Amino acid sequence: MAQDHWEALIKSEQEAYLFKAGVKFKAEGDEYDLLYQKLNMRIDPSVRSVTGSVLSRFEAKQSSFNELAFDLDSRMTVDSVIRDGSIIPFDHSSDELRIAWPSIDSGTRGEVQVFYSGDPSVNEYKGFSYDNHMTGPISWTLSEPYGAYGWWPCKQQLYDKIDSFDMSIQVPDGNKAAGLGLLISVDTLQNNELVFNWEHRYPVVTYLVAVAVTNYDEFTHYVHFSPTDSMPILEYIYPEFMFIADTQALKVEDMILLFDSLCGPYPFKTEKYGHAQWGRGGGMEHQTMSFMSDLDFTLMAHELAHQWYGDKITCGSWQDIWLNEGFATYFTAIAYEYLRPRQEWEQYMMSHFTRATSENQGSVFVYDTTSVSRIFSGRLSYSKASYVLHMLRWEIGDVAFFEGIKNYSLSSELCYEFARTADLQWYLEQSYGQSLQDFFDRWVYKEGFPNLQIIWSRQAGNAVEFDVGQSSSHSSVSFFPLNIEFRLKGEGKDTTVVIQHRNNSEKIEIDPGFKVTEVEYDPNLWLLAKTTLLEGDHTDLSSVVVFPNPSNGQLEVYLKDKRIDQLEVFDRLGRSLIQSNPPSRKNESVLLNHDLSPGAYFLRVSVGEEQVVLPFMVH
Repeated sequence: MAQDHWEALIKSEQEAYLFKAGVKFKAEGDEYDLLYQKLNMRIDPSVRSVTGSVLSRFEAKQSSFNELAFDLDSRMTVDSVIRDGSIIPFDHSSDELRIAWPSIDSGTRGEVQVFYSGDPSVNEYKGFSYDNHMTGPISWTLSEPYGAYGWWPCKQQLYDKIDSFDMSIQVPDGNKAAGLGLLISVDTLQNNELVFNWEHRYPVVTYLVAVAVTNYDEFTHYVHFSPTDSMPILEYIYPEFMFIADTQALKVEDMILLFDSLCGPYPFKTEKYGHAQWGRGGGMEHQTMSFMSDLDFTLMAHELAHQWYGDKITCGSWQDIWLNEGFATYFTAIAYEYLRPRQEWEQYMMSHFTRATSENQGSVFVYDTTSVSRIFSGRLSYSKASYVLHMLRWEIGDVAFFEGIKNYSLSSELCYEFARTADLQWYLEQSYGQSLQDFFDRWVYKEGFPNLQIIWSRQAGNAVEFDVGQSSSHSSVSFFPLNIEFRLKGEGKDTTVVIQHRNNSEKIEIDPGFKVTEVEYDPNLWLLAKTTLLEGDHTDLSSVVVFPNPSNGQLEVYLKDKRIDQLEVFDRLGRSLIQSNPPSRKNESVLLNHDLSPGAYFLRVSVGEEQVVLPFMVH
């Protein structure tokens, strides 16, 4: 993914959390179960006011149930509340709508309709926004996690999904309204306004309910699961983007087929998938129709993966946000792995490796859900979380990993419900046949990552000895057991070997059957470990000074009392990028100019037959 697209995605999702600590939402929501809601709204994208109603059918979950409560911004106006055809009293204050109810027993069902109006854009948390694109005004919603209360009466918890949901959105002529599920009909009123009637027959969590209105152009293409089985993909695109959208959008068809094969059937197959452009950067995985800034490959893959992980199965607590974002980030990597050239996959993985290891601390599991930046940390909830899944795949093997992921995705207990980290762990343990508690403790619940220094040297015959040392970036974990893959080359041959690294310092000898001249560390990028790979004898690392680090285009290298003979820069895969034979004298720093993309690199400093390799960053 281009860096600007990735940053926009993180920003758009992180900004949705900016009010998490301050917003008020209903604790009473666990007293009833939402069975059905129908949202009726009139939206003019050029006018900052809406009118609407919400019909709700529910079932009491507690005995002597006597009050129905919804979330709704107090600055919106509740015009009336209807039960059994009659207007009934209500209280709307402190962002709560409370409706007195005749006492009913658990299991009893009821129905109520709330009529309301107002300007939803006054809400500080921007659940409903207005803007303009090149050819017209637009309004759109972004409710994750608790923004829905700013624009419609709703229930905002992570334990009750709306079992079935309909939307009827009235808009001025010339506009279209994007929504959930299937577009059943478009009605024309006497004033030539249009009503878009959407029908969704899958459970949906409140924050994934969404609508966007503007002068969309549209087109439909199809993903074919078999010669007799297909599903529509609906595109709502700004008119000014249509000249490229029809070719970009087709890439999502292969993504759907790929994820369908690995994770189980697309979760909303009887309805649709689609994209609707909106007025902000990045995207949001609204159920059956993701809202997108554009149709970038990574953005499409990320939001599509959310249809399984985030929509079908939703994290049961913001502590477990990685079950949404880590999965979407890693399955984007899988889309690159299967559908794009190897080099693009490597770049994608390295970007997340660099981000995840840019600081030494932090767990994937969120302990402080009052911290917005912590919940939606791009480094931890996205990058490190996705790398944890990649390492799990390496730890237990492709067969057990994908079997466990598919069983998790198809679980009758979790389908269209909520999941916690322990649920994922259980399904992976069932497919693997062994406990993964130690792995989850170290990589999910605790902090940091390993730092490795590996020295390889030739021994008698064809043997190669690896001297492996490890330290941890954070004190919460003293040691990370690793399976380290190497590619050995020499005499026109190559082979791949795996070392089981089980002690902080150990020597391991391997005989590949040929004389080794080159060693490549972790060729498939399995490990989230900062690593220095050295050959043979090495100089004391503390005697070489490299600055500035991070670098913006120049490196100065200083080695006391010795003359530097050669400098070489290479990437994490061991590929040489820059070589320099600088003229220098003892105690004189050497200047190395470079033109490198942002990321992690290594600098090899050669002095006679001695060498030292140091990591550095480019910003």
